[in-house]
Amino acid sequence: MFHYTDRDSYNAISSQRVWCFKASQPPGDHPFGAYFTTLPSDTPNLAKRLRIPRSKLAYFFEFLDIGDLTPLPGGRGEYIFYSPEDYLAEPDRQIAHGATGL
Repeated sequence: MFHYTDRDSYNAISSQRVWCFKASQPPGDHPFGAYFTTLPSDTPNLAKRLRIPRSKLAYFFEFLDIGDLTPLPGGRGEYIFYSPEDYLAEPDRQIAHGATGL
């Protein structure tokens, strides 16, 4: 599972041993939550598919999915998931993090 973000958020999340992805209210009528995707950074038109600003693709976190995230309602629920509260990824679930180069 991937979480994409900007530099400030990347620095805040990566500074902690347990990654904490903060839930918030996204624009539009999407549910309050912390958002994730199964799409890797080399996915064509990633920002457009995720409907996020390109600046939010500067950094990534990758962690093991344990099946506790909710699919986004509608067709994009095939690859976009969320947690309705802050989401924690313990060190044993953390795979990789860093700049995407996008």
